[in-house]
Amino acid sequence: MARSCKFDREDKLKLAMELFWQKGYAATSVADLVEHLGINRFSLYNTYGDKLNLYREALRLYLQQNSLPALDSLRVEGAGLQQVIDYLEQFVALQREQKYGCFLQNALLEMSLEDAVVQQESRHLFDSIKEAFAKALTHARERGELNSDNTEALAAWLLLQLQGIRVLGKAGLHQELQQALSVMRAQLGR
Repeated sequence: MARSCKFDREDKLKLAMELFWQKGYAATSVADLVEHLGINRFSLYNTYGDKLNLYREALRLYLQQNSLPALDSLRVEGAGLQQVIDYLEQFVALQREQKYGCFLQNALLEMSLEDAVVQQESRHLFDSIKEAFAKALTHARERGELNSDNTEALAAWLLLQLQGIRVLGKAGLHQELQQALSVMRAQLGR
């Protein structure tokens, strides 16, 4: 008869996500995970497979809990320029709170050449962001809030800006982020 887990799998996955987010994949040992999660090595392997699989699950959890829900305001029916501006302002403000940067961006820098799953997850998120921006910008253009005819290119430019914002936020350059936000607002006509 198989033994049942005496811990909540999702709770432990959240703890693993936090540790990988803070330290990265290579700097996080299995011993670190065992200590941080408060489970033994056997339970870790039995529940999550290996360290890489746990890392991938933690990355997916980060995207499901943090990154993708943040796009909801851009995806509401009729979202337009104000929702784009609000999203950008909230994104810049978030950088003060997340001293470890973006888990996905950290994963890309560390693992993208070795792990196709990290590449796949990043493409999915980036496509989702670009699509949400493009839809809101298209609505804005249709309502006369935006002069740009190329909302796809503008959405791609905003996606690029978000990645730079993450890097500067991790570096603690918050004044520069406010300046960048002003430039983005000007580019969008606000």
